[in-house]
Amino acid sequence: MPNVTMEYAIMIPILLMQVILIPVATGWMMAVWVDQRKETALQDVASHLGSTVQQLYLSLNREEAGAGTVTQASNVPPFIESIPYRLDASDRRVENGTIIDLHLALMGTSITATTHVTLGSNALLGTQRTFMSNSTSACIKVEKFSNGTQMALRFSFG
Repeated sequence: MPNVTMEYAIMIPILLMQVILIPVATGWMMAVWVDQRKETALQDVASHLGSTVQQLYLSLNREEAGAGTVTQASNVPPFIESIPYRLDASDRRVENGTIIDLHLALMGTSITATTHVTLGSNALLGTQRTFMSNSTSACIKVEKFSNGTQMALRFSFG
């Protein structure tokens, strides 16, 4: 008759490893999956906001559109998985235009997303360059005004 206790003694470390290793590995894989899902959602929001800025520019950078201020209420979700995010805008001049960089950060995490919006040389970035997604006043404002020789569009975020 074979030694039954020896066979069970070999299986105990294997069972212990399965009891510990499988939950740890599953937890790690779920954390990675959730972070990637949050990152994708944040990048979608960044792309949508960039597209909104570009559409506002193209709509207002016409002679038919008079001077004034247009406010586009935020039409992006205020939270990603119950977490608010912050938008910080910066601009840089290039040869024949302006690039507005939109940097989004999911609060309390290291998850970020960035998009770049290329606009004409008459586009400016105002002093209000940030907004919080869960703010009731989150919006994109565009002020169209004459800067002497041409019409200019100043973007700001509320």
